[in-house]
Amino acid sequence: MWPRFLSLLLIITVSFSGFDIAKAQTVSSVPPLVVIHHEQSQQANFKVVQLSDQLQKPWGMVFLPNGDLLISQKTGGLVRVARDTGDLTPISGAPEALVLGQGGLLGMALSPDFDTDQLLFIAYAAGTSKQNHTTIARGRLLADALVDLQVIFSANTDEKKRGAHFGSRLVFAPDGTLYASIGDGFSWMKQAQNPHSHFGKIIRINPDGSIPADNPFADAKDGAPEVWSYGHRNPQGLTLHPVTGALWQSEHGPKGGDEINILQKGGNFGWPKATFGKAYSGLSITKDTALPGMVSPILHWTPSIAPSGLDFYRSEKFTNWQGDLFSGALAGKHLRRIELDGQTVVAQEKLLIELKERIRTVRSGPDGFLYLLTDSGKMLRLEPD
Repeated sequence: MWPRFLSLLLIITVSFSGFDIAKAQTVSSVPPLVVIHHEQSQQANFKVVQLSDQLQKPWGMVFLPNGDLLISQKTGGLVRVARDTGDLTPISGAPEALVLGQGGLLGMALSPDFDTDQLLFIAYAAGTSKQNHTTIARGRLLADALVDLQVIFSANTDEKKRGAHFGSRLVFAPDGTLYASIGDGFSWMKQAQNPHSHFGKIIRINPDGSIPADNPFADAKDGAPEVWSYGHRNPQGLTLHPVTGALWQSEHGPKGGDEINILQKGGNFGWPKATFGKAYSGLSITKDTALPGMVSPILHWTPSIAPSGLDFYRSEKFTNWQGDLFSGALAGKHLRRIELDGQTVVAQEKLLIELKERIRTVRSGPDGFLYLLTDSGKMLRLEPD
């Protein structure tokens, strides 16, 4: 481990904005991929392959056309991970992020037309400790550099202080629009009910940052034109159903009240007027868990598991997992499998309990395997055993 770490220090310089690598190429060659765990679960036997344990607070993950993976590191810029070897190659040109608390370089999405436009979209915290917000930028990914960086969205939350609740998951819809989650800023939870504020919202924009004409508040009279749904706390899971195309979301509750939601155009999802959670002090936030005109979650957790990352399993390598929903659990330190019948949860299962890892991100890969990122700096792959 130490030789590998020292070689990494010799080749790269870690800056506030990420890796500066004008001359660097592949900077870390890890040992052959190692199996770190075997598990017999209710529906599948699998092994856990560790691709890397050298990442710096990994947060977002996208799959590149050649099979490699691009990772955003909350405190350390962008890095490409070779699928077959685990080699790490830093990517220059990452946006300058505010690394504070939960803030840093966060969620990512590739353009649906990436093969022709090479566009990468990335969400990050911007500003200062006394005035900050979630920002989305896009740039072209050319070889080992992100170039032509352009900000396409900045949340109107500059009264926000400190480093909590940025949301920042990104996903493209089949119609080419981009959805993004924006947190409530923690101390500004009441603004989640204000459609004109970006606090506690899911937004929907075009790839150039313009407003889709069919957004619920597109005319900006009754709400901010980017807003798609509101009444959210800190959404850190966002994915599309592989069959229906519906947008599914997970969000952190306070003390209890974590949620899985199926998003609706213009929908009010309750926070903080309706919640199953309590304040961290144990005091009640509201007596209501549901209210007329507000959309209730299809699943909620008390005690909190702190859900982060969300994806449906979309392949045939794990036959019994087809169509299941997977969520990371930060506080719960496991991977949660959620079995569904339509929109109804029929079973749940905790996986990887023995690893005791805070799982930040879960993605169903194009190769049929499940990929995970942990707060401890690991990239893991679940394969049939």
